[in-house]
Amino acid sequence: MIKKLAIIAGVIFLAAGGAAAAAIVEREFTCPVCVKSFYAKLDVADSKFEMRLDLKPDGPIFGPWLLPDCPACGFVTYKYPVPKAELVKCRGIAASEDFKKIRERSTYFRVGLIYEKLGKSTFTVANSFLRASWQEESEPAKLKEDLELSLKFFTDCALNCINEEKENSQLLTGELLRRLGRFEEARAHLAGLQRIKGFQKNFFADIVEYQLKLCSKLDSTPHTMADVKEFKKPFIERMNNKLKKFINDLTD
Repeated sequence: MIKKLAIIAGVIFLAAGGAAAAAIVEREFTCPVCVKSFYAKLDVADSKFEMRLDLKPDGPIFGPWLLPDCPACGFVTYKYPVPKAELVKCRGIAASEDFKKIRERSTYFRVGLIYEKLGKSTFTVANSFLRASWQEESEPAKLKEDLELSLKFFTDCALNCINEEKENSQLLTGELLRRLGRFEEARAHLAGLQRIKGFQKNFFADIVEYQLKLCSKLDSTPHTMADVKEFKKPFIERMNNKLKKFINDLTD
C-alpha cells in the first residue's frame, strides 16, 4: 500500500495498520469546551478495505472515522482528552463567529478550521478538509469548497514539507486538481512528478500514469486503487476481467 496515505496526525480515533470501521458503538462524552455530556457514535476497527485515489475507503465503509460532535456548542473532539495547552484556544475557536457560521458543516470541515486556528501542520489540515469532502460529496458546492481547501494545504505541503508528507501531498495535489476539473494543471503537475525519483518504478508511478489517462479523458470522477491495479494488467487479462464482470452483471 502507498506510504501512510491514510494517516491524519493527532486524531486518536483513527485506527493504525490500515484497519477500517466495521461496527459502530455509542459512548458518553463530556464536551471539553462547554462541558455538556452527550452520546456519540464511534467506529470499531475490524476489517481491511480498499481505497479510492482520494483515500476514501471503498466498499462497505462510507466515510471517515466518526468523531464526537457536541450538539450543544458544535465542537468536534478531535483528540480525547484535548491537550491542556490547546483547550483555552479551542474554547475561543468554538465561541468565534467564524465557527458559528459553519456549525452545520461536516465534522471534518469543522476539525479543519479548528486545526487551522490551532496552527497544526498543513498536512494535518489538508487531510481534515479531504475527509470533509467525503462527508459532503453529495452537495456539489460544499464538495468544491472542501476540495479547494484541501488542495490549498496539500499544495503548500508539497512545497514545504519533507519525506513522506511531501510525496503524499504531491500525489494528492494531482488527484485534487483532476477532481476539480483543472485538467491542464493536473497534467502539468503529474508530468512533473514523473521526473522525480520517488515517482518512478513503483505504485506511485502507476497512480500517476493512471491519473494522466483520466485527465486525457477529461474524467473528474472518483476512481480507486483497484482501478490502478487493473489498469496495469496486460490487455488480454483486462478484457477477460471485463467480460467476466459483464456476464456476472447479466446473471445477478
